[in-house]
Amino acid sequence: MFSYSYMPPRDIKKCSGISLCGLLIGFGMIYCSNFLPYSTAFQILGIALLSIAIFLTTRYVVKKYVYSIQKAGEGDYDFVVNEVNGKRSVVACRINIDEIEDFIYSADGKMPGKYSGKTGKAILRYNYCQDIFPLDAYYLYANIREGRVCIKFSPDKKLAEIIESLRTKEILSENKELR
Repeated sequence: MFSYSYMPPRDIKKCSGISLCGLLIGFGMIYCSNFLPYSTAFQILGIALLSIAIFLTTRYVVKKYVYSIQKAGEGDYDFVVNEVNGKRSVVACRINIDEIEDFIYSADGKMPGKYSGKTGKAILRYNYCQDIFPLDAYYLYANIREGRVCIKFSPDKKLAEIIESLRTKEILSENKELR
């Protein structure tokens, strides 16, 4: 039927600022540890801040994500997340539409209450949002071979409508088969 891809726009100002502050404070703590008492503690904290800053930079500034719906077979579709790092693109996630249990929109970007708490602990969670603090997000819950997973991502309205329409077609066809 169709294939559709979407790469959300990124706002890297927040994450770049946080990373830059972490780098500066981390290097400052390591440098000042030579002159202050408890130098080992300052060095450990400085290294921890540098590690966090490097992680945030590689995760939210360098990487990009592309969400797509791809045809997998006759009437069968996959939701695919590609991780783009420079010129290299790797498939980070591939879930068949049949495996999707729930697809929920969150206006504040926080996990829905239905899946938080004790029931949420048994679910593997993956965050494929472009921004460190997304304003809104979608949560896709699926049951795959590895177990139950939760995918957090930020699609556009068209991609969300495509996923929802393919899901409802699958649910309707399953109900017809049960009769």
